[in-house]
Amino acid sequence: MKDTAAIILCAGKGSRMNDNSKSKVCFDCAGVPVIRRIIDNMKAAGVSRFVVVIGHQAYSVMDCLDGVEGVVYAYQKHQKGTGHAALCGLKALSSMGYNGPVIVSMGDKIISTDVIRGILDKAESADAVWGVQPLNANFNGGRVVVRDNKPYGVIEFTDAALMALGNTTPNNYEDMLNDIGLNSKKAQKVLDAATKTAPSPTKMLCGVEFGADEVLSAPYANAALYCFNVNKVIDAISTLGSDNAQGEIYLTDTLEYFAAKNSAVLYEITSKTDMLTYSTKQELCKVSEHFMRTASQYIADINSGNMDKIFFDLYGEDFEVQKPRYTDLLNKFINKYGDKKVVITRSPGRVNLMGRHIDHRGGGINVMATDKDQVFVSARRDDDIVNISNLDPNYPDRSFSISETLSLGTNESWLSYLASEKVVEALKASQGDWSNYVKSAVIHAQFKTDYTLCGMDMVSTGNIPVAAGLSSSSAIVVAVMEALTSLNCLNLTEQEFINLCGEGEWFVGSRGGSGDHAAMKCGQKDALVHLGFKPFTVGETQKFSDKYAVLVANSMLMAKKSEGSKDTFNAKVACYEFALMLLKKNYPHYELKEFRDLAKIRPYSEVYKMIASLPETITRGGIKALLPEYKQRLNEIFANHKDPQVYELRNVALYGISECERAEQFMNILKAEDYVTLGNMMKTSHDGDRLGVESVSDAHLEQLIADNTPFENECGSYKCSTPEIDYLCDLLNATDGVLGSEIVGAGLGGCVIALIEKAKANSIIDTVNKYYYDKYGFTHAANVYSASSGSSVIF
Repeated sequence: MKDTAAIILCAGKGSRMNDNSKSKVCFDCAGVPVIRRIIDNMKAAGVSRFVVVIGHQAYSVMDCLDGVEGVVYAYQKHQKGTGHAALCGLKALSSMGYNGPVIVSMGDKIISTDVIRGILDKAESADAVWGVQPLNANFNGGRVVVRDNKPYGVIEFTDAALMALGNTTPNNYEDMLNDIGLNSKKAQKVLDAATKTAPSPTKMLCGVEFGADEVLSAPYANAALYCFNVNKVIDAISTLGSDNAQGEIYLTDTLEYFAAKNSAVLYEITSKTDMLTYSTKQELCKVSEHFMRTASQYIADINSGNMDKIFFDLYGEDFEVQKPRYTDLLNKFINKYGDKKVVITRSPGRVNLMGRHIDHRGGGINVMATDKDQVFVSARRDDDIVNISNLDPNYPDRSFSISETLSLGTNESWLSYLASEKVVEALKASQGDWSNYVKSAVIHAQFKTDYTLCGMDMVSTGNIPVAAGLSSSSAIVVAVMEALTSLNCLNLTEQEFINLCGEGEWFVGSRGGSGDHAAMKCGQKDALVHLGFKPFTVGETQKFSDKYAVLVANSMLMAKKSEGSKDTFNAKVACYEFALMLLKKNYPHYELKEFRDLAKIRPYSEVYKMIASLPETITRGGIKALLPEYKQRLNEIFANHKDPQVYELRNVALYGISECERAEQFMNILKAEDYVTLGNMMKTSHDGDRLGVESVSDAHLEQLIADNTPFENECGSYKCSTPEIDYLCDLLNATDGVLGSEIVGAGLGGCVIALIEKAKANSIIDTVNKYYYDKYGFTHAANVYSASSGSSVIF
């Protein structure tokens, strides 16, 4: 059938989704928005043009369908029923001169291609084709009244129940409604109607009287899927009234119009999977599962090459070596949990070339997602148990209940939950266990979500070096959050996703920002991305020159967040907070909101004077004495780390201000392809992390004030390196082809990154192998890393 049209009704509010951020038709269903699945199926059946009726959240629908061919829009300003909504679309088609058959369907129903073809075939000999379902597929649907194989009309289930009350006394109303199977909410509406007007036990359709028993025993329910001749259905709707409680025009009333003319036929949709519909997120999760693959289907698609494009897009020319990782993971899942429908989620590691230790202060970062990643295979469970397993035997199997874990603490706030005695005890008992990073995502997501998340069976593998500053732990959090989001059909913005991950990782004890998680989520293949924070923004993206590369050299010194480094990290963060509190108090006219605001003040000398007002070092008692108005907040900060005896406020503050400025300038220098300057900035940045860097004294500040030194040329004194890492940076900086190097991540161990000339990569690696790894007896662990895509779900 040529030039066939469809009208898709998408103007409703979808209030049962409990999410007003976008139209319900735009929610993802196994990685594809529902409305796109609907249109794709209809196109495969021969439908060539579409009128999408929009109203509530209209722009979200149009954004979702941007670029889809054959789509026009009709706007329904006021919701006056399905008949009125369809009329908006029909008039649009008529105005375009179209007078053929038109499918009319709802935006929350995914109809199979075979059903669309079948209805269109029947439309060749009828003015109206009515989609119906057996009652076991749609018990609450309106009853399609049929006698002697002839349709007469549709009576809503609640109206049929009201008719039934006309055959009994008020004393029996509740029992009868219960026997009929009406849910409590609808039953109450029927009882309310019955008390106002005595129910009639019969109804006239096409001049024929039908009793309640016959209506309730009708074999079919209305499927809300129709096919009409455009001009004739416009005539039919024009005859309909809106004299009902809602004052609306119902499309279902047209069946009686066409039945009276003997021009209506029924099309039975027998299979439940031929029409998948939803009203809530939980129902959408079940619909999504229909489109997911089993673990064995993934294995077959990987081995057959059907997924080669996906792997190439993720890993480039070396994608073939990645495929066995995935098949091993899927086979492990099958052996552990059975051959279930699953999603595959992955999160890359990250490298931050400029903007370290400042994202939680509102500073920017300049990052690339790496080609090393953490991968999970996950399936839904019907309970709230999360089972996790790993290909690496060093990470033992674990299991936890979401509700039981949540019940350990208070629900007043996330921080109050984390400070709860039982939560603290549980974390102390499981310190360093990999399952805590899975819990970070799951428990925080449930804490912030208004409905119960599903449990999961999960198996993982990863090749990001552990405790090396490349955020292998954060990659677990992000990959798990991707699984949670997809399996629970969570509707998260990019920022909401990142915030959930960043704050979620506080579960393990650190109080960092969300920079690592943002880098993993927003990474771009072959490019660096600038990310801003407070508020989160995705800034400029810049391709990396083919002449240069990023070398990652693992120092082989582990920096575990679960050990003493966590206290050191949180103490550094505390220095930032204390410094800002004091500067806001001493310089109120600057109206400082975030620490990064200090880097915007000019002249530079004015900021150095402000830093000079801070004590070089201070104890907890001293902080309390200077900031009595912050008593509660100070106690919260003290609680997340051991007392370092003194806080080096000036050192950390000057480092943070200078790093904020370097991070802000980085992308413009990269665009100018001034890689030499970038290398020098990396050297300066690392100088602030060196163990031997001098503290910020009065004399040093006086010199900076006198010279009005630009922030980017100053390094401060953050001191989170190690002797070995400082030596490795010095070795690299002295090697031909290296433009600059610096520690990566939170420090106290981990990796060094170096900006190098790509052509000299092999000789640089040889030098590092000989003079660092062989010197210390370490395994060779220096490699060129590529920029990869951000985290993703592979359905």
